[in-house]
Amino acid sequence: MVQSGVSWSSRLKDISINLLLTLVSLALTMLVLEICFRLMGIQGEFHQPQKDNLQISSFPKFQSPLPFGFYPYSRMRSTYDSNPRGYFDSTNSIEHRFNAVGWRDSEHSLDKPSGTFRILGLGDSFLFGQGVKQPDVCLKKLETLLAEDLPEKNIETINAGNSGLNTNDQLNLLKARGLQYHPDLVIVHFVLNDVEIDKWTLPRPGPDFSPPDWLSGKSHLWGWSRQRLGRFIYGRSYVRDYLSAFNKDSPEWKRCQSAIREIEKLCNQHNVQLLFVLFPFFVELDGSYPFQQAHDTVHHFCKSMEIDILDLRNHYSNFSGPELWVHPTDQHPNELAHDIAAQAIAQHLRKSMR
Repeated sequence: MVQSGVSWSSRLKDISINLLLTLVSLALTMLVLEICFRLMGIQGEFHQPQKDNLQISSFPKFQSPLPFGFYPYSRMRSTYDSNPRGYFDSTNSIEHRFNAVGWRDSEHSLDKPSGTFRILGLGDSFLFGQGVKQPDVCLKKLETLLAEDLPEKNIETINAGNSGLNTNDQLNLLKARGLQYHPDLVIVHFVLNDVEIDKWTLPRPGPDFSPPDWLSGKSHLWGWSRQRLGRFIYGRSYVRDYLSAFNKDSPEWKRCQSAIREIEKLCNQHNVQLLFVLFPFFVELDGSYPFQQAHDTVHHFCKSMEIDILDLRNHYSNFSGPELWVHPTDQHPNELAHDIAAQAIAQHLRKSMR
């Protein structure tokens, strides 16, 4: 019995020593990593979300938003907590101005001038140009590119893009207001979140805005690791939810398909060309793009409807994604991404327009 007791005591002592050595080794490893992270300047990036300040016209009749538009003659200033590309103004801001019908564009008459080729753009915040100066928005750049290539035509683009619109909203906009401008071409700027019936039913892209915990303020290693783990978990959920939204039995995708069919039907009835431009989410574009399955689904449907479609995903294949963001807190396409889109759309249209 004594020998058994001695054996157990010795075994317990060995276990304790091994555990202590493991903990010491782990602590030393963490200390070395912490020193390396500090020397290399690696740490979590905690940002404040953008702040939007809306300035509405002082005239009472312009103090309510219009259907499928924003407040007429209003201004919205988006301010970010930093200016990493030096693109914003001195207050880290971008101003978005709205015309008489609540669109972020210059004024357009309902009567189309003689000899004008008019392009109507439908879309959400990607086309609207959140965080991008108006001259740098893809549809405005497309107008310039086509005017240079086709001097015999008077090219006019109308940007009816507005934040939060899904494809069904864009259909209703086309019915209620868009066709009144007698467009020759309608370009639907489609983003995968346009499949949503309610724009907030699926999680939004972007980093975690929660403030750093106490340990993140003390340890570069912990702050960086905590943030990366959170983004990984969030990202997996985000991809899974969006891919499921494009399943054949998904009510969101069924409703979206119905809206696309109606848009195509209206364009045919009014002898208007239709181009469907598919934007990617700007993540892992140069690797295993996680949303490719959804792109394939949209592309196959448009082809089955004989709708002209341009998938921009491959035009961004030389980029990872974040370098095309407006800001680390805002994954909307920046001015470079808009320029690439405009170049690709212009190249796609040149032959048919000639």
